[in-house]
Amino acid sequence: MKVLKIIYVVALSICAIQLFQFLFGSNGIFYSFKDALFTPAKDGRIISISSHYNFDSNYVKVLKLLSKLNTIGYFISLIGTCVSPSFYKMDRKTKYIIGISFFIASLVFSLITGPIWVHLLQKSYSG
Repeated sequence: MKVLKIIYVVALSICAIQLFQFLFGSNGIFYSFKDALFTPAKDGRIISISSHYNFDSNYVKVLKLLSKLNTIGYFISLIGTCVSPSFYKMDRKTKYIIGISFFIASLVFSLITGPIWVHLLQKSYSG
């Protein structure tokens, strides 16, 4: 039980750091919002209404969708790990197992499936 608690605390701290970086890092969500909201528009800058339309193949569209789903899954797994201490009505062992499971899911999303989708997208655009 003590080893499980140590693994849980390490997993929780790693996920908290990753979540903070995901939200507030240099390429984070809030940085992107701030950059879009407070960067003055340059002269002659035209925003096209049809800019989100592209002529990619269905294969590339599916890869982009899977990449977005991977990012959403990564974010949800980080949130799940960081919220797991609030399960105070559960017994400790179940809470630790849920937190560690979310941590393992975040590792899978960030280290395995994420690079696969990025590699397949780069491969489809280059060749």
